[in-house]
Amino acid sequence: MPQIELKEAEKADAIDKLKQYCERELQVELGTFDAQFLLEFFIEQLGWRIYNQGLADAFGLMENSLEEISEKIYELQQEPPR
Repeated sequence: MPQIELKEAEKADAIDKLKQYCERELQVELGTFDAQFLLEFFIEQLGWRIYNQGLADAFGLMENSLEEISEKIYELQQEPPR
């Protein structure tokens, strides 16, 4: 399974949001290092679940699309002459 990695800008944004959330909701002030460590923990512990859910959602969309295509193809079939 590929490792979940964020681009530097995405990681910096996530760290800032995590710091803001902890301060606003928990009244805990995190430094950048602590927030980065916590983000990495969340990614390690929860990232695979979120990733797998994304794959399941994509598979569901693909199944629905294939079903619609199959129905359209079936509608195009012609009856043999009598």
